[in-house]
Amino acid sequence: MTRIVLIAGFETFNADLYRQAADRAVARCPELTIKTFTDRDITTQPNTVAAALQTADVFFASLVFDYDQVLWLRDRVQHIPLRLIFESALELISLTQIGAFKIGDKPAGMPKPVKFILSKFSSGKEEDKLVGYISFLKVGPKLLKFIPVKKVQDLRNWLIIYGYWNAGGTDNVASMFWVIGEKYFGLNVGEIPTPIETPNMGLLHPDYDGYFETPKAYQIWYQQKFSDRRSNPTVGLLIYRKHVVTNQPYILQLIREFEATGLTPLPIFINGVEGHVAVRDWMTSHHETEQRDRGNTETKSLSKDAVSVDAIVSTIGFPLVGGPAGSMEAGRQVAVAKQILSAKNVPYFVAAPLLIQDIHSWTRKGIGGLQSVVLYALPELDGAIDPVPLGGLVGEDIYLIPDRVKRLTGRVKNWINLRQKTDRRSQNCGHSLRVSAGIWRDGNSGTVECGAIVGECPRSVTGRGLRRG
Repeated sequence: MTRIVLIAGFETFNADLYRQAADRAVARCPELTIKTFTDRDITTQPNTVAAALQTADVFFASLVFDYDQVLWLRDRVQHIPLRLIFESALELISLTQIGAFKIGDKPAGMPKPVKFILSKFSSGKEEDKLVGYISFLKVGPKLLKFIPVKKVQDLRNWLIIYGYWNAGGTDNVASMFWVIGEKYFGLNVGEIPTPIETPNMGLLHPDYDGYFETPKAYQIWYQQKFSDRRSNPTVGLLIYRKHVVTNQPYILQLIREFEATGLTPLPIFINGVEGHVAVRDWMTSHHETEQRDRGNTETKSLSKDAVSVDAIVSTIGFPLVGGPAGSMEAGRQVAVAKQILSAKNVPYFVAAPLLIQDIHSWTRKGIGGLQSVVLYALPELDGAIDPVPLGGLVGEDIYLIPDRVKRLTGRVKNWINLRQKTDRRSQNCGHSLRVSAGIWRDGNSGTVECGAIVGECPRSVTGRGLRRG
């Protein structure tokens, strides 16, 4: 009997999906025993989780960041022979071990042949390395098949397993369990389907069956279908790809609410690490176009299919560069984020449902420590403003609070309207300061009091073509 323990953090809402995947995997291969938990269970039923880990042959974890939980797990999983940890705290990822491939506390890095192949999937920029790695996932196993080194073959299997996990959905996760059972425990699982894939980056809309591969393709479709909305301001939305793959209802609700407010959403889904790529290469702005017309090209990688936006709203949280992976070294890529956002020169908001906190505790105790870091602190280092929690968990499901969503869309629309007006005689100094691009462009916290930086007011107001009242 092969025992697998899976712990999913930051995605309690997918707990039932993983239970269904485990049931499907066991139904075909009864030699598998699979127990699924969330990071909540470490707190609410630690003895049950510890007992499962004590006899486990495989430990699988993803998106576990809470430091106390990480330390708790480190003490209880190091005896498990096969450990797969993705997108989590470095202290936990370092325990990854699959055959001869180990990450370790001081990883030696990828084997040289793999480094060479991986280099071909990145732009060469430091901030794009993780994006290149995600691209490498799809073809890496095929290329590594021809490198006859045991460590490389275990790395190949690691990539195959992560490929199924990253693809998401019940079928893919069940297939991932079968791959583990067949390759490392010799179980007879029958034919394993290839991953059911979704693009790493793309766009979606409730009225479209499928995904758009470029912003321009989405824009053409949207303007043809909703010709009466051509003059509406456009707002870029960054959305978790995994939430799209698992059909989380709140995404479509959010898109509809933006439309109801008179805003045109540009909903781009990403894995998490490509946030800066979506903003840098897939979005442009009136300001950036003007600068490029004058010969000032700040973004050489800007796609010909980029669409102009009037504001950007991230529902991801975390740093713009690196996403959840970037949170491990907070502030490291702030300069890169600042450069990207400065080139666009539009307001950048972070507004998301609370993924590790239920609405009940939020409304009674406020937003918890780790959740506030994800939603407020890390994005504000990049220059995000006006954070709005949109909802949270009810049981294992994500619910939006309508009034909070209306607050977000209203604020976004007001910021855009204020930015577009030319006559500011009725605006006082403090109010004008709040709409200064310097707040989001210079990376200052969006919650800083006006009095703390009132000295900037004359420059901020006149620098944006506004008048002091």
